[in-house]
Amino acid sequence: MSRIIVKNASRSAELLWRSVRIKKSLDDICHTLELEIPASERTRVNKHEKIEVRYENDLVKDSGGKRLVTTVMVDEITAGADVSKHSLRVMGRSPARDIIDSTWSGLLINMTLYGITKNICDKFGIDCVIIPTNAGDITEKVNTFEWQNESPWTKLLTEADGQKANGQSFMLTSNEAGGLYIWQAAGSARQEGFHLTEGRNVKTVEWKANGAEQFHEYIITGGGKDFSVIDPTCNNNRVLTMDLTNPVVDQEKLKRRAQTEMRRRRETRTTVTVSGWGLTDTQIKNLGETIGKEIFRVPNLLIPISMPSLGLQANLLIAEVEQEADTETVSSAITLVNREAYL
Repeated sequence: MSRIIVKNASRSAELLWRSVRIKKSLDDICHTLELEIPASERTRVNKHEKIEVRYENDLVKDSGGKRLVTTVMVDEITAGADVSKHSLRVMGRSPARDIIDSTWSGLLINMTLYGITKNICDKFGIDCVIIPTNAGDITEKVNTFEWQNESPWTKLLTEADGQKANGQSFMLTSNEAGGLYIWQAAGSARQEGFHLTEGRNVKTVEWKANGAEQFHEYIITGGGKDFSVIDPTCNNNRVLTMDLTNPVVDQEKLKRRAQTEMRRRRETRTTVTVSGWGLTDTQIKNLGETIGKEIFRVPNLLIPISMPSLGLQANLLIAEVEQEADTETVSSAITLVNREAYL
C-alpha cells in the first residue's frame, strides 16, 4: 500500500534506487541523504541538483498521497563496483548547506532573531518559518548582528541558544521541504499515537551516557561581561569558554547560554531501532484527515517511552532520527533525550 519515491526535483524525474538513508537531528542543521542508485541512472543526477524523497500511501489525505520526507541538494556522486553490481552513491544535504558553506560580510541592526534569519535565508531563496505558525514572532530583538568574511551560521546558532521565550531557548533546523524552522522543544506529547514500547514495536535498545563533550565549568563572555556555571556531575578540571562576540549583551543572556550549554553536553541518550518510518497503515487510517498531522518519527516529537529493562517510563524528546530503506526492509534508528536538554 505504500512505497518510497526518490525524485530528481531539478528535472522532475523519478529515480530508481537500491538503498536510502536519511539523517535528521536537532543538533545538525541539515538533513543528510545517502542514496544508492543503479549505474544506469548516472546521467539522471548531477552535483547541486535537488533530490526529494517522498512516502506514497493512499491513506495519506494530503500532498496527493505523497508526503515529503526530505529535500536535499547533491554534494557528491561516487561510482563503485563489486563482483555483483555497479552502482552510484549520492550524498546530499538540505538547501541550508548554502548558508553554512558561504562566507561574506554583513551587518543587521535592531532586528529579531527571526528577522535576521529570514533576511539571510532570503538571500538564498530558503523559506524560514517560526513554529508554531500562529504565535507570531516571539524571538527577541538583537541590537547588532555582524559577521566579517565568514559564514553567519555559527553566530545564528549562538544567538538562538542564548534567547529565551517562555523559559525556552530556540533551535534552527531544516524541515522536510528544505526550508528552516525556528522552534522550541515540544511541550507536550503528540496525539497521533506515537509510542515506543519494549516488547511491542522496539527491535533493539541502547542506552549511553557520554561525557566526552562535558565540562566542569562553562564560562560565557560577551559585552565586556562573563558568567560561569559549574556542572557538579563532571568532577574534573575541564573548562569551556565561549565568547558571544556581541558588544551589547546582558548578564541574564550569558547565564542562559551557560546553562543551555551545560545541559546539552551531559549526553545521556537512548537509541532504539524500529520497523518503518512512522505510523502504521492502521494508525494513519485512524487519523482520517492527515493535513497538519505528523505521520513520521521526526526530531522534536515528545513521545511516550516504556522500556522496563532500562527503567524508562516517561515522555522523551526525539533528538535524532536515521531513516533507512532497501529493497527488503524499512527501519528507523531513533535517539531520545530528556526534554530539558533543549530548554
